Amino acid sequence: MNKTIIYSFLALISLSTCDGCGRQPKDQVKSSESTKTDPTEVLIKPTVNVYIENSGSMDGYVKGITEFENAVYNYLSDIMISGVSDSLNLFYINSKIIKYGSDIQDFIEKLEPSTFRARGGNRGTSDIANVIDAVLNETQENEIGILVTDGIFSPGKIDATEYLGIQQIGIKRRISDYLKRYPNTAVIVYQLSSNFSGTYYNKVDAKITINEQRPFYIYVIGDSKQISNLRNNVADGKFKGSGVKNVFTSVVGSQEVKYTLNPSIGKYKKSRKDTKTTIEDLEKDSRTKKVKFAVNVDFSGLLLDDDYLSDLNNYESHSKYEMEVKPSITKNGFTHTLTFTSDKVTKGIVSVKLKSKLPAWVEAANDDDGSTAAKGKTYGIKYQLGGIFDAFTFNNSYYTEIKININ
Repeated sequence: MNKTIIYSFLALISLSTCDGCGRQPKDQVKSSESTKTDPTEVLIKPTVNVYIENSGSMDGYVKGITEFENAVYNYLSDIMISGVSDSLNLFYINSKIIKYGSDIQDFIEKLEPSTFRARGGNRGTSDIANVIDAVLNETQENEIGILVTDGIFSPGKIDATEYLGIQQIGIKRRISDYLKRYPNTAVIVYQLSSNFSGTYYNKVDAKITINEQRPFYIYVIGDSKQISNLRNNVADGKFKGSGVKNVFTSVVGSQEVKYTLNPSIGKYKKSRKDTKTTIEDLEKDSRTKKVKFAVNVDFSGLLLDDDYLSDLNNYESHSKYEMEVKPSITKNGFTHTLTFTSDKVTKGIVSVKLKSKLPAWVEAANDDDGSTAAKGKTYGIKYQLGGIFDAFTFNNSYYTEIKININ
């Protein structure tokens, strides 16, 4: 059974094509329904532009029917089904951007090494900084850019090692320039995995034939509220193939988040002037002999996954209270509960900062050697994501700060 027959059988809906399949004029952009995070706010439906890298190193992901194809096909289909997008346009990208159209099923059915080659461009080298720059240049207001790539920097018949630092700086500069134009930008990078059967090109462009699982990445770039709405409607858990392995998120720092004291935890009085953030007459619990209070927080606007938010290493607090972080069990608009305990009452301001940090998985997924196809690793990925991280954290080192006053 060939790929066309199988994907025709799997298709759940018929997706219409657009004339020209280019950027939609701004005066034709339609408004979306209210988001889940704020029912009073109406967002503009963004145009989604999808760029699949078709350099030679990507051929092994599209030989036959692969998890790569299933993941990308399902993700793009879910975006269209969800109705969060005004329109969706498809492109190949390497040394240049190559327009394809908007028929997702046709696009996926024709994902084969021969199609990659036929679409042209310079497939022999892969400059990730330039690829990201090209996507940024095309991603304007009310547009979301999605880049699908193996994330491997390959300059050709030279040792790529000495260029990794330059790549990181280049990406930082390009993202920084974009943030000046669009300060509410967010970037999500999903790490996924797929069977790869074909030629792997190492750091000096030597060919290695492999048939094994290899990581690949899906970048999502755009306005943070529009990306949040997209993620609410097309959740990470909906990815097909082998599913999402890890997530890297960058949003602007020093944001204000909604938070308030949890009235059901602790023995104290609320301040008449400030019922949300001020505690008066805090006492020990007679049963546990501990001082205890808690804060409900809404972290949803930061787009960070629960693994990051639940890791105490990502918080900075100089108070004498021990802190615990758990997902909220209530349905009152808060995502997490921070619980504070101590052997005695310490008055003053309890300040907690959620730090901006590269997730631990980035280092674990990085291959610094580049001479072989290291299993489950990507050559130089920490420099690539590090450039994005450096741009977003240039003027601050934390996402948000929570303050509780104990009188």
